Amino acid sequence: MLSMMIFFVTAVISVFSAIKLSTYADMISRQTRIGGMLAGTLLLAVATSLPELTATVSAAVIGNADIAIGNGLGSIIFNFLVLFLLDLYFRKQRLFLRVSHNHFHTGLLSLGLGVIAGLAIYFQPDQSSFGIGLTSWIIAAVYFIGISLISLKQRKDKKKEADVPESENTMSLRKVIALFIFYAGIIFFSGSGLSISGDWMASTTGISATVVGSLLIAMATSLPDAVGVYVALRKANINLAIGAILGSNLFNIFVVTISDGFYRSGSIWIAGDSMNMWTAIVGCLLTFAILLLLKRDKTKNAFTYSLPSLLAIFCYILFTVFIL
Repeated sequence: MLSMMIFFVTAVISVFSAIKLSTYADMISRQTRIGGMLAGTLLLAVATSLPELTATVSAAVIGNADIAIGNGLGSIIFNFLVLFLLDLYFRKQRLFLRVSHNHFHTGLLSLGLGVIAGLAIYFQPDQSSFGIGLTSWIIAAVYFIGISLISLKQRKDKKKEADVPESENTMSLRKVIALFIFYAGIIFFSGSGLSISGDWMASTTGISATVVGSLLIAMATSLPDAVGVYVALRKANINLAIGAILGSNLFNIFVVTISDGFYRSGSIWIAGDSMNMWTAIVGCLLTFAILLLLKRDKTKNAFTYSLPSLLAIFCYILFTVFIL
């Protein structure tokens, strides 16, 4: 009972901080030249994914590979669930018809990392260097190269746009950045509470650690992402919202590679249950679906537009039943 209470309180704190983070990320994107896509992909995505980082690393430190992998990959699926639910809620805005096509590159990078993770879980390569598995080194290299190329392209595109004058009533940029960092710090520390209470919950209730990681902790650590995206959409910053989801998914795979450095019983990718491979497969399928939607230029009516989101939500329900 106590573990569940700690889990719930920590999740609430993360959600409140995410609301603030999204607001300040929106201000930063409007007051600087980085734009909504880059602010979402880097600033908001990484900040709201800090619970995944601390939860995954904490799980690795205490030796629970299933929670670490399940949280990282399971958060991707839950993030897509949130995106598709919000797409239905804001269906009149036709989100996927209005976003920048540059998000396609972020989605493609996310798909590539997901495929690498799934193959690693299936083939279980045992090569390692400096105590970190070969898979983690490959994912880290692809992640940084991909993010660098995406950032470079976004900055080039942003230079072509006219500068947007800052409102006189807007909070100073320095103060906005300070508040952004403050609430990011709160979210960072809340992740450890989620991981430790989740491990405690798994050991005391008999629930599988894979289920706890892929569903419960993944859902709780992804709540800041969900709230952040909702607030961004309410502010009509669609590129910030989509960028936050896709950027968060990139970071969620990367945090598993970070946790590999804290896992002391070999490569974390081969220590987890094979059930995690299904989590990776579903994540890749949903990412591929997003890529197709981003390339869709038009649709006839509201039903045909909403159908992909309805199918994706149905797939998430099937995945939940399957893994349970």
